[in-house]
Amino acid sequence: MGVMNTNKWFEFVNGVSARVNEIIKDSEDYNPSFLNSGLWEVVNTADDFIYRTEGVTSLGYHELFDEGASIKEDETFPQYQTEYVMQQYGKIVSFTQMLSKTRSTMIEKKLNEVQENLESARKTLNKRAWQVLVDGFVATDSKPGLPVARLSDGVSMYSTAHPSKVPGVANRSNRVASNPVLSETNLFSATQIIEEQLDGRGLPIGYEGNYLLVVPPALRKLAQEITGSSLRSDTANNDVNFFAGGFMNFYVSTYLGASNGGSNTAWYVFATDVSGPRKTLKYVSLIDPKVDQETDFDTKTHRVSVDAANAFGYSTWEMTAASDGTGV
Repeated sequence: MGVMNTNKWFEFVNGVSARVNEIIKDSEDYNPSFLNSGLWEVVNTADDFIYRTEGVTSLGYHELFDEGASIKEDETFPQYQTEYVMQQYGKIVSFTQMLSKTRSTMIEKKLNEVQENLESARKTLNKRAWQVLVDGFVATDSKPGLPVARLSDGVSMYSTAHPSKVPGVANRSNRVASNPVLSETNLFSATQIIEEQLDGRGLPIGYEGNYLLVVPPALRKLAQEITGSSLRSDTANNDVNFFAGGFMNFYVSTYLGASNGGSNTAWYVFATDVSGPRKTLKYVSLIDPKVDQETDFDTKTHRVSVDAANAFGYSTWEMTAASDGTGV
C-alpha cells in the first residue's frame, strides 16, 4: 500500500504562485499606452459607484466702479453634468491538478496565459479610453460593452450645437465645418475653433497654448508631414511650415483606426496646456487593475484573475475640436 502524499499539490501551487508573482512584478511598469498621450485626467474614487462632475461658467469681465462706489458682485453659472458609472471588466485563466501531473509541459503555456491576461487588461483599458473619441461624433454608444460617460447636454462630444444653460447664449461648435479631411489648412481651422471658443456664459475660454493632433495609423504619414516638415507640406511653394514651430505635436492610436472599429479619416485636436478638470477626457478608477489567485478546494483548480472597475468619458468639450474627415 502506498504512502499518502499530501504535500505535492501544495508544493506545486506554491511554485506556480511564485511564478505568477514574478510575472506580475515584471509587468507592473507597463501602463496602458493611452496615459502617455497626456490627454486624460486620472481620478481615483474610493467608494462611489457613480462619480459625477458638473461644469461651471467663468465669471464675467471686471467692471468699472467709481470712487466710493460698491464693486459689483458676480457668480458662476452651473453647466451640464457627466455621470461616470463604474463598470467591472476581467478575465480568469486556470489550470488543474491533473494538468500539473499529466501534462507538465502545458504549465508554461498556462503561465504564458497569465502574462496574456495582464496584457489583455492593458488592451481593454486602451480600447475603452479611445472609444470616447471613436464615438465622439455620435450621441449614443456604438458598442454596448464599451460605454462612454457623456456630458448631459444631449449632443455628441463633437457637435455644431452645444447648448448653454445661460439664457441668451447661442449654441457653440467644436466640429470643423463640413467635416474636412486632414490638411494643413484644415488643421489651422481646428486650432482657431479652440482659440476662439466661448464658454457657457458666452465669454472666450482664452486658450493660448500648444496642441496635440490625434490620428489613426492611416493618417500617421500625413500628420508627420504637416507637423514636422520645414516647409509647407504637399504644396509647390516654399513658404515656411506654420506648424514647424513646435506648438503642434501628434499622437497615433491604433484603436482609432477602421480595423479596430474606428475611422481612417477622422482626426482630433486637443489643447495640451491644461490640467485637472480642464482636461477634456477622464479616466475614473474605482478598482485599479489587480491580480488575484486562488486554489479551489473542490475542483483542485488553480485560478488567476485580472480585473478592474472604472469608467471613461468626458466632462467638457471646449478644449478640443475634430472632423470625421468625410468631407473635402
